[in-house]
Order: sequence, then C-alpha cells, then structure tokens
Amino acid sequence: MVQAALPRQNSIASLTAALTAVAGKVALPEPVIRAAQQVLANRVVLDGGKLNGAALQKAVLGSGIFQEAALGDATARLPTAQTDMKSALLGLRQSLATWLGQQGALAAVAQPPPPLRGQVPRAKGPLPAPVDPASGSESVGKQLLDRTDAALSRMRLHQHASLPDPATRNADWSLDLPVVISGQQTLLQMQIHRDEHGASEDQNERGWQMRFAMNVPDMGEVGAQVTLRGRTTGVMLWAADAETSAALESEINALRDTLASVGLQPGSVIVRHGAPQTPAPGPSGHFVDARS
Repeated sequence: MVQAALPRQNSIASLTAALTAVAGKVALPEPVIRAAQQVLANRVVLDGGKLNGAALQKAVLGSGIFQEAALGDATARLPTAQTDMKSALLGLRQSLATWLGQQGALAAVAQPPPPLRGQVPRAKGPLPAPVDPASGSESVGKQLLDRTDAALSRMRLHQHASLPDPATRNADWSLDLPVVISGQQTLLQMQIHRDEHGASEDQNERGWQMRFAMNVPDMGEVGAQVTLRGRTTGVMLWAADAETSAALESEINALRDTLASVGLQPGSVIVRHGAPQTPAPGPSGHFVDARS
C-alpha cells in the first residue's frame, strides 16, 4: 500500500480548493455534486479564528484515519462510515468513476512531503494548481478524480503512520484537517501522541503531546507543540515569520490566563522563531558488517 500511495499522494486541500472553485460553475452530474458537498462539509470552519475542544475532537474523530475502526466496532464513539472524511472521499471517487469510467492518472504534480512517523508537522509545500472551470465538465471531472485519488493515497499514508509502534504498542495519530479561515482554505497537519503507560503509573498521569502546523492567512506558517501531564500543560508556539513570532510573544500572558481559566496549570509557555527540527531517527535495529 505504501509503495503504491507514495507517488500518488497529495494534499486534500488541492481537492477541496478545486471543488470550491468549480461549484456552481461546471455542469456536473447530481451524484457527483452531492458527494462533493459531503467532502466540503467535513472541513473545519474557524469562524472568528477560534476552535474549541469539542469541535477539535469531532474533527479528529471524523478525519478519516479511524474509518475502519468505526466499521469494525459498533460501540466506538466515532462518526458513522457515511460521515467521516475517508468515506466522503471514497463516495466522491465512486461517483466520478461511475460518470467518467476508469481513467489513467494525469501527469504528476509537485507533492508535499508524505506523512511519516515522528516527523515534525509542517504546513509548507507547493500550492495546488488551479482548476479552470472553462475547460469543460469532463476535463474538470478527470482532474477531480485524480485529486481524489491523491487525497485517498495521502489518507492511507496517514493511517499507516498512525499504526501502533510494534515495540511500545503506542499509536501516534497522524492526520490532515482541511480548514477554512475567513473564507480562505488551508490545511492543519496534526500529530497526537500518548505516552506509554507504566504498571506503577497512575492512568491519569499519562502524558499527551499534540503537534500541529498550518498556514494562516496574513501570518504565514505557524505551529505548536502542546504537552499535558495531569493538569500541567506546556505550550511551545513557533512561526516562520519574525513579525508573527513577535505577535504571538505579546499574547503569552493571555494564553497563560486562558489555560488557568479552564483548570489547567500552565507550565513552560514559550514562542520560538522558525520551525523545530525533526529529531534524528533512532537505531533501526539492524547492523551492517563493515568488514564485508
């Protein structure tokens, strides 16, 4: 799966941007329109730039990486198979393929780096090429089908990166959330990690870590690493732009007050300029005979 998905993967933002650009401007079959609307309905809309915990939880659970878990466990607190993003993408692909028949892949386009376990999330990469609504409905349909396949390939790579570590059995969930801020589309790349639970450790003292990055209109690339152990929370914010870093720094005291207001104990809360480095990979467990 990984070998097949790597050369095909691309950002889901490339698809949602295309769907938005052609909506109401291209004559598409009714099943395609309905399926496209379902994909767009799974975006996270940040009215006023705010996102509360309940909305974020819903977005993560509906991101698509848990689709098979929802199908296999009727008691799981997950969206139904018809409402998560992976199911929406599969529905769009089926409706497009029914209309157009099987199509060969279009010419390869620039891709963002694929999601990998332990990699620092980054929101940089090539901007999606625009789709011209005047190119005709069938041409637009072929481009939508290609972008849907690319988004599904990236979704599968996120699922692969989210599999439990064979050694610790801990899962590092990896996902992309398409986001709309003030009418502009962007992408929030996120990782969620939970520390291994020791036999002598209280369940409530297990540590959580969330990392994310996104491109915010008029601010550039920003990201964060948020840690939680018990009630103590640490936050490290970063921004690629120096002015944005300074603006975030000026709000540090307000962020501390906000954490305290919801019952959390602020720990280290800092702002850095520039993205953090991806940690060097650890030993692979395999050895090379240097004598041969």
